[in-house]
This record gives sequence, C-alpha cells and structure tokens, in this order.
Amino acid sequence: MTKAPDFQSTRFDCPHCGEETEHVWFNLYAEQINNPAGTPLRIEGEMLEMLKANPQFPPDVKEQKVAYWNRVNDGEVFLDRWAPVQSDMIVAGMEISACRSCIGSIVWLGGKQVYPPA
Repeated sequence: MTKAPDFQSTRFDCPHCGEETEHVWFNLYAEQINNPAGTPLRIEGEMLEMLKANPQFPPDVKEQKVAYWNRVNDGEVFLDRWAPVQSDMIVAGMEISACRSCIGSIVWLGGKQVYPPA
C-alpha cells in the first residue's frame, strides 16, 4: 500500500527513492544575495568547463563541485551545507521535507508538493 507525500505527516513514500520513511521538515529563510552582479550565482556553460579544467582543485574536490553545479543547473532542489546564515526573514508558506533514507527533498508551497512534480 502506498502512502503519498502528505503535508500533515512525517512518514510517507519518498518520491525520490520510493521507500516509506520518515521525513524531516525544514523552514526556509531568506538572505539577500551577496553576489557582485546582484543576481543568483550559477556556474554553467563556459564557466563550468573552466572549473572542470582548473588544476588548483584536487580531482575529488573538482568532481564534487562539478556534480553540485550540474544538479543546480538541472533544476534539482536539494539540501547542502553552505556558509552559516543569519536571517530574521522566513519564507512564509514554503517548506522543505527531506527523506531520512535518501535525503531527497520535497518542496511544499501552500501545503502542496511542487517539487518534484507529483
């Protein structure tokens, strides 16, 4: 019996791995983008190729960085560690749940699953 993702539950089938497992819920917070261009950072195209060829990074670090940007550029939503954020602005009406089994993320908007598409 399948248990569809449910905004009011902590245990349901993960749309990523298919396991019925516990999901951990997260609030989202906003911090103004601190990029000189004033827009979100994306490393793609020519810049991604330059990263792949950069000899300053050990191969394993380079592989992690390229994999990260490929996931971002493919439109995947996932949890990742970054610099600590100090913010007093919550993103109201949007939450993320993460599967305890595969760490796959579900984005909820207004209590409805928007990612991955149901």
